[in-house]
Amino acid sequence: MSTKIRPIKCPNCGSEKHIQLDEKLYRCKNCGTEYFLDDDDITIHVKHHFDDGGFTRIKGDANVSMSNAIQAFVIIGGVLFFLFCIMLFGFHSSSPDLSSDDSLEVDDTYKAIVPVKHDGRVCFFYLTDRRFHNTFYNNRTSSNGYYYGFIDPDSGKVLADKLLISDDDARKIGMTAFHMLDIQHLNQAKKWYITIPSQFILEIDAQTLTLKNVSKTIFAKKKAMSSGISSVEFISDTYEDHASTAGVGEGFKVTNNMAETYYYFPATDRLYTKEAYEYAQQLPASELNGEVHDSVFYILDRKEASESSSQKSLNRLWRIRFMYHLGDPQDAGYFLYGVTDTPRGDGRMISHNAITDWFAGFNSKIDYQDSKYILIEYNASISEDAPTVLQLRNTNGVILWTHSLELPMKIGGVIRDNQKIWFRATKKNSNTDDEHYIASLTLKEGYLKYEYKFATEHKILKQ
Repeated sequence: MSTKIRPIKCPNCGSEKHIQLDEKLYRCKNCGTEYFLDDDDITIHVKHHFDDGGFTRIKGDANVSMSNAIQAFVIIGGVLFFLFCIMLFGFHSSSPDLSSDDSLEVDDTYKAIVPVKHDGRVCFFYLTDRRFHNTFYNNRTSSNGYYYGFIDPDSGKVLADKLLISDDDARKIGMTAFHMLDIQHLNQAKKWYITIPSQFILEIDAQTLTLKNVSKTIFAKKKAMSSGISSVEFISDTYEDHASTAGVGEGFKVTNNMAETYYYFPATDRLYTKEAYEYAQQLPASELNGEVHDSVFYILDRKEASESSSQKSLNRLWRIRFMYHLGDPQDAGYFLYGVTDTPRGDGRMISHNAITDWFAGFNSKIDYQDSKYILIEYNASISEDAPTVLQLRNTNGVILWTHSLELPMKIGGVIRDNQKIWFRATKKNSNTDDEHYIASLTLKEGYLKYEYKFATEHKILKQ
């Protein structure tokens, strides 16, 4: 008896169209179901598969199915290999690609990040609290402590990475309040300084890529400071910081170990008593022996938008022209009252005038100013989630561009070259470490680029 039955219908969908796989084995062309004839050549059974590992079987011809499967695995394998190569070679990272034999794993908590210039090029200085992983197995060749370094933002290259002081040595000399450090650039001295409570002064030397403890040497020729430093803080050189108790000027308010307070100005290497400091603030230009410079400074005048406003949201940019006492005491009154018509008795004030109309912006401040540009930072609303906005104006107050960073960012340490404005941008995180970036904005268009991210967990070369 012939075993070929016509028509044979699929037990699943009823289609008569099929492919004969074996003597009594068929696959439906419509739904892909495999079925076979019983020995009576009449009864039709569905063929079940239990060896597919839980994956849906690919429908269609067996050879085509196998080919598709092979292609899929080849594609997946290629993608995985590509991603692996990218992870190894493709991205700029603040952590170099190092083997376990020549590297150490560390955790960094950054205490300061500021831009400096090395050989005429912008680079960034950092100071970090560094913890080494598995120091026992590393035979303690590297010490936990405070490290500093310099980064080239264009290439991501670490120009220097050095130990400032180990934890053990820091405890021995009392240099432990790094969480309270302050850092400022003194324009007349052309130097960055760091103060660490209560008696330490550090100097950043960008040319030699070093950080020096100058607490003793800075006053080496000052007999009044021979007893040593008891406390030190910056005299405010941020002229809008009217609440400063130290005063105004580019220097330090320092107390020696005899409880005597002085004011020191590195640019002129002068040490003032409190009385002499206050007297020098009021000296007219005619009595400053030519040690003055015709200078221009820009400040923001702020006010509430209405009587019902809870915060100042209207701003106006002012230009103040005055005789600057080079590197020595200044009178905060210029900056407190410069936008009024109150006459000055010492003749240092030359002129003051508003150069813009009122414009809106909360938490506004001037991040940077020079003879060509003024960079203003503000928020569009009082919301904690309001993005940081940066606006560049020329020194006539004309807006050149405005750029929103799309999220709240803390801006610090601004510098510029001929092409870009460079700055540190910090994203505050409540549950994880803050994220620190080197960012830039082009002077011409205001194009934003995050050039470099400081890693908190990464590998460094063994030293």
